[in-house]
Amino acid sequence: MNIANITKRFALYSGIDGAEAYKWKSIIDDAVVYVNSIVTKENLSEDDELRLENLCAVYAFKLYSLCNDDSISSFSAGDLKISSSADGESRAEKLWREYADKSQDLIGREKFLLGVI
Repeated sequence: MNIANITKRFALYSGIDGAEAYKWKSIIDDAVVYVNSIVTKENLSEDDELRLENLCAVYAFKLYSLCNDDSISSFSAGDLKISSSADGESRAEKLWREYADKSQDLIGREKFLLGVI
């Protein structure tokens, strides 16, 4: 995978400039490792590689969003009032689910393991 392409897409999704995107390189690397761990298709085409690079960028954006989540729903102090929507699902999470659904032919679904006694 081309890390430069992933970083450019991550910068577009997150709205930060390219120079600042490189500060988040460890998160981008984590996203690449995660996406590679869920790839199920062998013998990937060039188009498949591009789609996986996009998935990496979207997952990095999801991780970035988790790091920057202020979770403020409402705050007021005197005449100052700050509000943000608390819809329970971030834009990054929606974007990840959308792209993961579109790439079902390349990746396995996320699995949750429940311990059994």
